[in-house]
Amino acid sequence: MKKITLIVLLLISSVFSSELFQKGNELVANGKGVMFIFESKTCPYCDLIKKDFKENKEMNELAKEFNIYLIDREKEQDYIVGKTKKKETTTTLRMAFSTKNTPTITIFDKKWNRIFQLPGYAHPEQMITFMKFVKGLHEGTYKPDQWKKFLKDNGVE
Repeated sequence: MKKITLIVLLLISSVFSSELFQKGNELVANGKGVMFIFESKTCPYCDLIKKDFKENKEMNELAKEFNIYLIDREKEQDYIVGKTKKKETTTTLRMAFSTKNTPTITIFDKKWNRIFQLPGYAHPEQMITFMKFVKGLHEGTYKPDQWKKFLKDNGVE
């Protein structure tokens, strides 16, 4: 009985975690915030942020409000981006967002307005603060020009 329970929990966990990060080359909002995480296979902080999303309960819960895309800086491929369905490549996305470090995290609201970009790792408390602000934008709690005040009020500067 314990083995069956463990197997069921592992299956549920793998299904849940596979939905955390979006797959495919169509980068869409579909009424949610959007997050690009530019990564590389040799980046230990990229692995850490993915682990944070999976293991931190609050980050994991807030992630449901976002379409999160992992973009491998080293893998050239084509993407269809946003409501305009503009075709971009990994290189053009890297250039558009000036990604020199990994991870580089870019967060958009559901209307594709870029809200924030961080070159480097964000600790869970920082990521939670960023995500709460975007969720608040969608709920009408905050306005885009309140971003800096919100960060400061929540201990992120």
